[in-house]
Amino acid sequence: MATAKHLSPSPTELIDWLNAEGVLELDWDFPDDGDLFAAGLNSNTVLQCMVIAVEDKYGVVLDDEDLTRVNLATPATLANLIAVKSAASSAT
Repeated sequence: MATAKHLSPSPTELIDWLNAEGVLELDWDFPDDGDLFAAGLNSNTVLQCMVIAVEDKYGVVLDDEDLTRVNLATPATLANLIAVKSAASSAT
């Protein structure tokens, strides 16, 4: 069984990926610290699309306690969450 490759995306890569996946439609110049919730992210989007897509793409498991407004607020905070989860997963 192949294991998922753990990646730590940059905020810019996350912006591009969120657009490509159709999770959000962000402008090309959306800032790394731009508010994803103000851009249209909501709880339905998180549960239906983003969590599954993040887990599939980056090989990390996001637990309920990870799904906070702070962790999901900006591309930078989401990239950090993925990096932390990836590092924790690699350590086990």
